[in-house]
Amino acid sequence: MTTPGQPVLLDWRDGIHYRRPAPCVLCGNPTPLRSHAGEAAHKVCAEDWNLAHPGESRFVSDTKPRRRKDDDAHA
Repeated sequence: MTTPGQPVLLDWRDGIHYRRPAPCVLCGNPTPLRSHAGEAAHKVCAEDWNLAHPGESRFVSDTKPRRRKDDDAHA
């Protein structure tokens, strides 16, 4: 459970979040990451934005990341 003022870390491990670098919509620096809406955004920038805008849902986590074939290979 999180408390007000505590950042919620986004889970953007799924490959759908990676594309060619483009300027982050929040800081302007290049990033290969994309939000669920397709906006170029660094994960940290998106987490900071969420913290500054409680109750809004511009940036969200993956609900259930797809399992990669090699996830079990690291024992």
